[in-house]
Amino acid sequence: MPRPTDPSPPPFRGDVWDVAFPRIGTHPAVALTTNALRGRLSSVTVVLVTGTPGPTATHVELGPSAGLTKVHVSYANVTDLHTVPVARCRTFRGRLAPSEMELLEDSLALVLGLPVRAMPA
Repeated sequence: MPRPTDPSPPPFRGDVWDVAFPRIGTHPAVALTTNALRGRLSSVTVVLVTGTPGPTATHVELGPSAGLTKVHVSYANVTDLHTVPVARCRTFRGRLAPSEMELLEDSLALVLGLPVRAMPA
């Protein structure tokens, strides 16, 4: 349910927030929307965070900087992509490390059929 009297600030790309998803409830998610559009859009695109491991091509392991404490190891599942109103972003948890964000971007590119950056030699 949106909070019109207490609007959430728009998340930065790579931020981890608790997001109130319709039908499934509140879960952590990683913001993907570019910072250039931050504040201009009323919605943000996110990937759901899970405690269930999956293929490394689609599940990016998240470290302590993400602020996740419910399970020992958490994963950003790039196959679980959502666009939600910014008002559904409830609580800031943390931010992905640059290396985690890079892996997430590469996994998203693979899953969405976009060009994947060249691996360093």
